[in-house]
Amino acid sequence: MTSNRPVEYFRQHSALADWLRAVRAEARNTILAEDSTRSGRLELLSQLMGLPIIEAVTFDGSEVASRSERFTSFAGSAQGRYAVRAFPRREDGGQVHRNRNLPLPALVDWLTQQDLDLNSYEIEISQHLPNHWATIFVVNSDGVIGEIVRGSLRQLTQGGPGTAPSVSYVHDFQNWKMEAPTPEWQQTAAAAVAYTTVPDADIRARLHSALNCEFARDLHLCGYFEAIVTPDGDIRFIDYNISLGDQVPAAFVHLMMDQRGSGGDVRGRTASRGSVTGRARVVVFEDIASAQLTDGEVLVCVEPTPDMVPLLAKAGGLVADRGGVLSHASIVCRELAIPCVVGTTNATEIIPDGAMIEVNADAGLVRVLP
Repeated sequence: MTSNRPVEYFRQHSALADWLRAVRAEARNTILAEDSTRSGRLELLSQLMGLPIIEAVTFDGSEVASRSERFTSFAGSAQGRYAVRAFPRREDGGQVHRNRNLPLPALVDWLTQQDLDLNSYEIEISQHLPNHWATIFVVNSDGVIGEIVRGSLRQLTQGGPGTAPSVSYVHDFQNWKMEAPTPEWQQTAAAAVAYTTVPDADIRARLHSALNCEFARDLHLCGYFEAIVTPDGDIRFIDYNISLGDQVPAAFVHLMMDQRGSGGDVRGRTASRGSVTGRARVVVFEDIASAQLTDGEVLVCVEPTPDMVPLLAKAGGLVADRGGVLSHASIVCRELAIPCVVGTTNATEIIPDGAMIEVNADAGLVRVLP
C-alpha cells in the first residue's frame, strides 16, 4: 500500500535540472526552458495528430498560494493520485521542485511547506498513472533510437539501486535491432513509435509552423519522446522535446545498427561519441560522498547519480555498468562532449581503480592498458 505521507520526491528522483548543473548555462537554459513548457506542446500534438497524453493543468503559483477560485474548483474535483512540478519563472532557471503519487491535498501541503515564494513559480499538475512499461526514444532524420523497460520511466531516465534491466532498440525506418527477451518488448516499443507518424501533410505544416519541428522522410515527427504504458495497456506520452532530440545525431542510428561490440575488455552502448585514454577512477555508491576526481580521469561507476554531477564536470569520460543512451547522465555527457559508454554490466568489476584505460565510445568498447 502506497503511503499518503508527502516525501521530498525530487531529492530521490531528481529533475533534469539537477543533472545539468555541470553544463554551460546557455545549453542548460535552452533545455530547461523547453522542459518547462512541455505540457503545451503535448496538448498541441494531442489536438492535431491524436497523440495520447496525460493531460496537465498549469496554475500561477499565486493561485495555489491563495487557493484561488479556479484552483479550488480544480482541487474539489480531483480524484486519485497526482504529480506536481513547480518551475521558477527566472531566466537563469533554478531548482525544479516535484513530487508525485499522492492525493492532491497532500501534494499541495508538501509544496506550501517548501522554502519557496510561490508567486515566482508556475505549478503544473497532472494525474499519476502507474507504469507497466516505459520507453524513451529519439526520432531523427535517419531513424529511431530508444530504450524500453518493463517498469517505471524513472528507471530509464535516472536508474538507481534495484533498477530493472532495460533493452535498447534501433529502427532505421525499415529494420529493427533489438535484443528483446520476448516479442512483446518490440511490439510495445513499435506501438509507441507508430504514434509519431504524421501522414497528413496539412497537419505536418501546422505543427512545423507552431513548433518549428522537422519530419523525417516527410512522415515521422523528429524529437525526443517519453511514454508509458498503463497496466490496462494504454499508451500515454508525457514528454516531447525538440532540443533533446537534436542532441542525438542521425549518425547514431547507423552506429548502433552496425555496432557489434567485439574486442576490448569491457563492452557497452555508445551514449556520447569520442575516445579518450586516461586513468580510471572507480566510484561505487557508498564512496560517492568522498570521491575525488582529477581533471581528465575517466569516471567508472555502477550507475551515475545526481551526486556525481561535480565529478562528471571534471571527467574525461564515463563508463557505467548500468544506464541507457537517453538517460539524464548520458544527456549531460553529450552536452559536455565527453565519451560515454553505458550498460557494460561489469565495468566496475573488470577495471581496477587507478588503471590506465582506453575508451572507444564509438565502438562501445573499453580496454585496460598494460
